[in-house]
Amino acid sequence: MRAKAWWEGYLKGAAKFRGVPMGVIRECLHTWWRTGGIGSLPVARQKAIVLALIRERYTEDKLAGILAFAEILLPHLGIGDLPAMSALYELGHIADWNVCDWFSVKVLGRMVEQTVNRKDMARSIAVWRDAPGLWQRRAACVAFVNLAKRGDKVLPGLSALVLRTCSVNVRSKERFLQTGVGWVLRELSLAERDAVVAFARTHAPQMSRECMRYVTEKMPEDLRRELIAAQGSSPPGNKRKHRTHRK
Repeated sequence: MRAKAWWEGYLKGAAKFRGVPMGVIRECLHTWWRTGGIGSLPVARQKAIVLALIRERYTEDKLAGILAFAEILLPHLGIGDLPAMSALYELGHIADWNVCDWFSVKVLGRMVEQTVNRKDMARSIAVWRDAPGLWQRRAACVAFVNLAKRGDKVLPGLSALVLRTCSVNVRSKERFLQTGVGWVLRELSLAERDAVVAFARTHAPQMSRECMRYVTEKMPEDLRRELIAAQGSSPPGNKRKHRTHRK
């Protein structure tokens, strides 16, 4: 019960928890899939079951669905699945940073990595930056954090796509859009530092201080200080850090 209370408090009541550890969720999921006959169902039916899990109220159920997509059904996921995934955001089934980030990194990002036509998949996710909902817009950035650290070498045109998405999201003062921008640019700076530095200089007035700290975290100290100083009177961001639900 302490884990349940801690997580519900940490997310300020934005999500409900059972208090079940991630290791237990994963074990139960794979056992159920193996012994409950789920794996023998048509793939379309398996996907429907996973979507139903993510639509459940409790975070652990949602995480079980995310793990099922990431660890069982990933080879069967493609661009045609994005509308159903988009609906999870639109209907409020992904509505906190914890579930949003898990889904973005574990599912959306891996879908880009494993698909044959990476460019089309990446673009189809990146356009979520124009979605009306906060969490879907955040996903348009966070989905690329693992790819971004390898830059255009892993996907030609990736840096331009990420920077375009960030240029849209950074216009908002919403903290979780700002930190989504900061997170993906921090990783992109490892591969495309000059492009990220140029972005930071151009958009410094729009970036929260928290966002700028994220962006510059992996840069040389002198450059980091220069960019932070360049913000001048930019409004401070919320200093409270957040972390993802660990494996």
